[in-house]
Amino acid sequence: MFLDIHEIGREGLDFDTRVQLAELEGPGAERIPVRAARLHGRAVRGKRGVELRASLEATVELRCSRCVEPFAAPLAADFFLRLVPEAVEFGFGETRMDPEEATLFYTRDGKADLDAMAAEQMYLCLPLKPVCEQGCRGLCPVCGANRNRAGCRCRAEELDPRLAPLLQFRRKDGGT
Repeated sequence: MFLDIHEIGREGLDFDTRVQLAELEGPGAERIPVRAARLHGRAVRGKRGVELRASLEATVELRCSRCVEPFAAPLAADFFLRLVPEAVEFGFGETRMDPEEATLFYTRDGKADLDAMAAEQMYLCLPLKPVCEQGCRGLCPVCGANRNRAGCRCRAEELDPRLAPLLQFRRKDGGT
């Protein structure tokens, strides 16, 4: 769905739409399926463009960073963007960005693509290390078994690599 910023008057425009995204691009070649995404909000003409306040709700299929099992993760975000016509000139050589510029969303021909806007907000909401549940026990580092499904009998000694040089003193003393 597109939002034409030239057709939005002072009274504003309310919208509530399902976002048409099949999947997002994850790290590497991984695809992240999007099950249900809904975008709703209000667009009002302001002094410097159209001010858009919106909420995004979606469910995405992620892989747990501990046990590598797929799980459904809800995403929710409230955001504010200022919709402006596409920029013709950019300031090259500038190294600092004004915080207000982070809220700008450039529109091509005055039409804001709500699907692209929702995808951008979903990327910002994705967790860096998704976890299926708070108490996920992950995979056994020795045999690779999923510790959430079955216990393994492996005995993995966890050793802080910073303390590895002290092992020589333990071995000299007769310890193992």
